[in-house]
Amino acid sequence: MNQAKILDSLFLCDGVGLSCAMSARSGSGKTTLLTRLISDCVEENRFQNQRFVYASMKQETMFGEKVPITTSTDGVLKAIKKNQIVNFFPTDPARYEEDIDELIEVIFSLAEENPDSGFHLTIDDANIMSGLSNRGQTSASVRKLIIAGRSKGIRSLLITHRLAHLPRMTNSNLSHLILLSGNSVDSDYGYKVLGMDLEDVIDELGDFRWAVVDLMDEEIYRFQPVTDL
Repeated sequence: MNQAKILDSLFLCDGVGLSCAMSARSGSGKTTLLTRLISDCVEENRFQNQRFVYASMKQETMFGEKVPITTSTDGVLKAIKKNQIVNFFPTDPARYEEDIDELIEVIFSLAEENPDSGFHLTIDDANIMSGLSNRGQTSASVRKLIIAGRSKGIRSLLITHRLAHLPRMTNSNLSHLILLSGNSVDSDYGYKVLGMDLEDVIDELGDFRWAVVDLMDEEIYRFQPVTDL
């Protein structure tokens, strides 16, 4: 899988690709990898009409000073008009899920108003919210994002510490996984739920190595660490 194929498979909002998920523990290099991949996307002409929103509950980013940070959905609406990448940092832990739901609705509104554009939403540490993990009931907004996003030119990337933390409704609604860390529980989840044997590739992860799992074609692609930003 070459670089163009990687970027298209994971991020291109073409009305075809489903949402994706990333399994990565703290310190595994996920922020560096994600930043490099999205930064590479915006350098490509085929992504020129696409916008990226990165939601981080930890309020961490490596996109640099030129990428705006906003703490409100109104701020996202304003910033995304002039910027291809926008950081969204919710500030109230008690409202994390409400803020993400509101952000999803804002992105759907933008997609309706701009049918020739694509919108990609990354939700980092999704597992800390019960409605974005296997512990709770997903909201109507999250269900809409995962199920109906594709038809509106919207894709999402849910980042979690464990594959088994993903909401159950995503099991048949993901096209690719990005793996940077894992254990036997993740291997079991891959085999029992996703129907793929991930044991060997998970054993090879570490030292910032990563892999892309194509759930549609049942292929696994291994990669060396990305260079420092």
